[in-house]
Amino acid sequence: MAAGGNVNALKWTLGLINCGNKYLTAESFQSKINCNGASMRKKQIWTLEGVDDVCVAFKSSLGRYLGTDKDGKINAGYEGFSDETKFEISSQDDGKIAILNKKTGRYFGGTGDQLNCFYKEIANECLFTIHLAMHPMINLYNVNRRAFAHLVAEEVRVDEVIPWGKDALMVVEFHNGKYAVRTSNNMYVERSGKLLGECTPETLYTLVFRNNQVAFRDCKGKFLSGVGACAVLQSRKDTIGKDELFMLHDSNSQVHFRTNGGKFVSIHDGIEVRANQPQVTDTEIFEVEAVDKADMSGNVKWAIRANNKKYWSAAGINIVCNCDNYSQPDCQFEAEWLGNQIALKTNKGSYVSVKANGQLVTTGVELKDECKLEINMLNRPVLVLRCEHGFVGAKPEMVKSTGALVCNKSNYDVYEVTGGNGIYTLKGANGKSVKLEDDGTLNQNGADGTNFYFEFRAHSRMCIVAPNGCYLEADQNGLGFAAKGKSVTKSTLWEY
Repeated sequence: MAAGGNVNALKWTLGLINCGNKYLTAESFQSKINCNGASMRKKQIWTLEGVDDVCVAFKSSLGRYLGTDKDGKINAGYEGFSDETKFEISSQDDGKIAILNKKTGRYFGGTGDQLNCFYKEIANECLFTIHLAMHPMINLYNVNRRAFAHLVAEEVRVDEVIPWGKDALMVVEFHNGKYAVRTSNNMYVERSGKLLGECTPETLYTLVFRNNQVAFRDCKGKFLSGVGACAVLQSRKDTIGKDELFMLHDSNSQVHFRTNGGKFVSIHDGIEVRANQPQVTDTEIFEVEAVDKADMSGNVKWAIRANNKKYWSAAGINIVCNCDNYSQPDCQFEAEWLGNQIALKTNKGSYVSVKANGQLVTTGVELKDECKLEINMLNRPVLVLRCEHGFVGAKPEMVKSTGALVCNKSNYDVYEVTGGNGIYTLKGANGKSVKLEDDGTLNQNGADGTNFYFEFRAHSRMCIVAPNGCYLEADQNGLGFAAKGKSVTKSTLWEY
């Protein structure tokens, strides 16, 4: 992640909910649109793209754009940016938006199949609620301060140059058209800067879009920003300046590596990467970033970055941490997953091993014990899981009984992650743990949780390995999932 840059800024993917509580849907037949979607699935997801400082365009899941002709007839069949596809978003006090076409000067609206872009004024049929479709676990970057928000004691400050550790993880939660910012310790950011243990009107914000940036407007019309010398996240001004603008960045996994002898890999002694530290500080935390396109098994090459903003390099025999970017092949590693351990291979095909003095070096092509490192994820104290069908969670009617899990929910459940040594258990909001049954199915009604391994496989996606050696695999329709996957497929990849 290039701190301060746009490399990992997330695209605005979202659903639009109309006055009838239905989602705007793009059909493949004749590029027709309607507002008949009962939930947010693939056909209901739109990508918001900035055209200029004022206008945006809406691209459907089919890769074409929403647009209108001079008579207000609207469809999602336009192939690129044009006057017909330029819209301006107007945010309302209740969190809803109106969508104005710049060519016609008319508003988009309607219900069911009767949609058009010919409303002269903002009617009830022209108001939409934005439901963000991106994964809610992010890093929050302030444009003016060029820094990330992170948890410090009992407040959130916007002063961390690199989002390091679990304190920088934020969850942007959807609540009936508005959003809450939830910290890694399950507290909510209140407009005064305090952290509350429950979501209240004082912790809910309306999103105001500015191209690929967003501002958070509170219930009194003021906007979140970093305030004062400590840059405490709170509401202060009733206008949007640079200090009120934020970007949502993908939250890469941060881990520590430990040898079989119990020493942690570190850059404590300088640029040389050594496994010689007895405990974990910032110099023993590393960020793993996917650097190329995943294949069908979710495999990618990985770059490993330290808190000195440099990447590991295998240009010589010794592994050093002195590279400014990961475009060089020597900075890219392959991963072999071995339960709660990992083995790393260089671009030349050699394994990375640990010498007796702790130095990490490149060796031969044989996998030996000294090549195996325990890997433990540090910046996911809570977890939200999503597959191609939707989010993981318990069926509401089943929470108090079997706790049966599904993976096609439009809203997510948040799971507490416990454990260590590369072995994890998950606990639901009902206080019960996720448990593997004898038939491979899962529920969240156990007193003691089942232990799982995590395998990072692609951009913000992982596989979850159960004790039976199988991957958690989503059913074809997402009505359930079980530990039955024998290989890595689209159905065993979970966005986290």
